[in-house]
Amino acid sequence: LIPELIEFKKTEIKRNDSLFSILRRLGVIEKNIITLVNSDTNNLLAQIKVGKILEVEINDSNKVLSLNYIKDFKSGVRAQKTNETYKIEEYELLTEKSLVFKKVEINNSLYVDGLREGLPDSVIMDLVYIFGWDIDFIHDIRPGDSYSLIYEEVFVNGEKKLDGDILIAEFLNQNSTHIAIRYKLSNGTSEYFSPEGRNVKKAFLRSPVKFSYISSKYNLKRKHPILHTIRSHNGVDYAAKRGSPVRATGDGTIFFAGVKNGCGNEIEIKHSEDYSTRYAHLSRYKKALEVGDKVFQGEIIGYVGRTGRATGPHLHYEFRVNGMHTNPLTVKLPAAKPINEKEKDSFFKTAIAAMNKMDDYYLKLYAESN
Repeated sequence: LIPELIEFKKTEIKRNDSLFSILRRLGVIEKNIITLVNSDTNNLLAQIKVGKILEVEINDSNKVLSLNYIKDFKSGVRAQKTNETYKIEEYELLTEKSLVFKKVEINNSLYVDGLREGLPDSVIMDLVYIFGWDIDFIHDIRPGDSYSLIYEEVFVNGEKKLDGDILIAEFLNQNSTHIAIRYKLSNGTSEYFSPEGRNVKKAFLRSPVKFSYISSKYNLKRKHPILHTIRSHNGVDYAAKRGSPVRATGDGTIFFAGVKNGCGNEIEIKHSEDYSTRYAHLSRYKKALEVGDKVFQGEIIGYVGRTGRATGPHLHYEFRVNGMHTNPLTVKLPAAKPINEKEKDSFFKTAIAAMNKMDDYYLKLYAESN
């Protein structure tokens, strides 16, 4: 007997793809595709998503022997040929988590020194996000600052698949200590809180532009660089490349989007009765953005430009409290909601366990160095 030839094919699901169109593209005969589709009585393969992976084993008769729709690193849907039909079922692989502790002293930069200690890029970025409300990582970091954290590594069937969440992090910045503990709320979401239950998030981001530098600070007696007259500078200018994304620093509603005076293209966001922000000299707005639209903290609303009276590409950013200009770099930002009273006891148990685990790692590190 001549052994059956089996071909393994792997494809990424594209826009407007269906199971039928993908299998036909892979050369499967139409009659067999219909049999497979009709076997899917629970519609497990009916909602395949763009960007996911489909693995298919096809024999020399151009029929599917097996099919694997990979939803994520640990789950999916399998179809296996049995006689003249298919057994189709969901699966979930065995997942295990392992804890990793790292302590990093900053001599060059948070990022470079973190990589040198073996921290993955994704974990460093998570750390920056967690503490980004209290620490300006462009301007506040000094040599000698340090940070420690415990994060998860995720394994599937014994093989590492991804770097997971930070469970606890401690950041020593210019003699100020910041601690964040991850806690899963009763609604299923997770947030980071201080040991006392304060939300580490603020209602506003400190900076609307990532990877920029301040070219002009808040100054009520600044000499205008173009008009050469003394005019108050009621905000902060962030120099960045043209086209750099500009983020809404807080949840709110678009109050104005248009051209105003010498500020070129600008956007104003009303966050509450007390707070509003302004973003000027934009090259363009986010597509389809209109007055009255709701926006969320961190959402891209426009792009850095040099429209209006500007000597170079930058973002002019203003922060107003009760209609009055304030210094965005020093204003005390309102905090997000603290831990709910009903969840305090559960949170404190989580916090104590996390801090004890961190202390265990510190003691072990001390013992190894002595």
